[in-house]
Amino acid sequence: MLTLMSLCIISCKDFFDLAPTDTIKEENFYKNREDLNASAIGMYEALAQETHKFLLWGDARADMVTTGQAEPDPYINEFVVNNVTSNNPYTNYAGLYRTIARCNRQMEKVYDVQKLDSKIDNRDAGAFYGEALLLRAICYYELVRTYDKFPIITSDYAETITYVDADGQTATKPTLSLTPEQISAIYRMPKNQQEVWKLIYNDVLAALGMLPVNYRWNDQSLSAKERYGRVSQPLAATLAAEIAIWLGEYQTASSLCDLPIKNSNQSLGTAGTWFNQFSAGYASGHSMFLMGYQYENSFETNRLQEFTSSVRKDGGKYYLKPVSSVVNALFTDNVSLTDADIRAQASYKTVNGDTVIWKYIGLDNVLSMRAGYQSNASWSVIRSADAWLLKAIADLQLNNYASAFNFINMVRTARGLVILDKATFNYTDKVVMDKLIFDERAREFAFEGRRWYDLMLQSKLNGKNILADAVALKYPLKDRTSIRTRLMDEKNWYIPVNPKLWE
Repeated sequence: MLTLMSLCIISCKDFFDLAPTDTIKEENFYKNREDLNASAIGMYEALAQETHKFLLWGDARADMVTTGQAEPDPYINEFVVNNVTSNNPYTNYAGLYRTIARCNRQMEKVYDVQKLDSKIDNRDAGAFYGEALLLRAICYYELVRTYDKFPIITSDYAETITYVDADGQTATKPTLSLTPEQISAIYRMPKNQQEVWKLIYNDVLAALGMLPVNYRWNDQSLSAKERYGRVSQPLAATLAAEIAIWLGEYQTASSLCDLPIKNSNQSLGTAGTWFNQFSAGYASGHSMFLMGYQYENSFETNRLQEFTSSVRKDGGKYYLKPVSSVVNALFTDNVSLTDADIRAQASYKTVNGDTVIWKYIGLDNVLSMRAGYQSNASWSVIRSADAWLLKAIADLQLNNYASAFNFINMVRTARGLVILDKATFNYTDKVVMDKLIFDERAREFAFEGRRWYDLMLQSKLNGKNILADAVALKYPLKDRTSIRTRLMDEKNWYIPVNPKLWE
């Protein structure tokens, strides 16, 4: 019996030691440009699975979204009522860190692979490195505006860790040789948010100088899918401009916006093609960087249909819906006096008596819906219109009222609205212009995970807690005072998280 048991143990050991035949071992990977490109595509995969969380973090808490269910899901409703607990599963930011880990891995492998593949020149290597650096910055940008505390990880920990030891010396050791205490000391928490903002800004500016112009990689123009599904130089400039505004560097922000605005591959597009960016894989002119899904080829989906559709047979759970009183007022244009704004027709609708977020369940701006369980609407991270509207914000802060007014009119006319007249509109009133710009952003990016952060930024620029005032209005009259009081404390703008989660 003992002999038989020994043979079984040996057999089991041999079985578990065998690598699956379809698995690529790392020593056989990272050998050439094709491997780097495959690794680059993999960086985006983890992020693409988090879009429903971005909707919760950036919209469910804000003024334009509430719950659609008569008996709300308790975890979803925590976001709607702005009382999120640390054990809420939707506060888990593991997907962002999976992306960060893959970006760190890519950056630490790029130049090793360049030595093995003579076809990779310095420009191409820099492009791969800059792509990973920018995508990592996007993840930290999401984190710094959502969480008060989170770890900073800037190295690849799969093989080795470089850190400063107790004697102040920089040391590099194999990961598996470290104690849990040593690893915990390396996964450090930043001293303050300013440290994170500085890291993000510097990384985005560095990536801006490394990424190729007009989506050219390895001397080849990317396909439409890759062009908008991967980060780019126009994206880096636009994101750098947005961060510069948060940091109070308005002149820099205004100048950075000029790069995508003057780029022939970016435009405001037209009202007729505006909805294509949600019903199709992308929309030329409108798209800049998005999470795309291909249901037809590989059944790639997200959870946006589940979260926003009221049609149960199609998998809709109607977790979230528009706040009718807020969006109806926002999309009413007192100047045009028409229903010409394509965004009013396509952002939300009434379907079978239910008001729904239409962007992720519609196939046109009328009433055609996507098939059940085929939730593959794109999730836009940054769009071309961002550059125009960020330019307006920056120029307003520089007291360049005429320029800010001009860029707002460009967006309005591209969406089907009439031009605001300088002779009748008080465009030199900073308070009036501030509201005009952020209302325009609310219409342009409704239900795209932006509104909460825009209210944060607007509050910062005005030195007044606009967020608390705006968000309180979506609640019943009896609840508004308590909600406003809670949100007057800026500490409550951030989502709590289990402090052990990052470990």
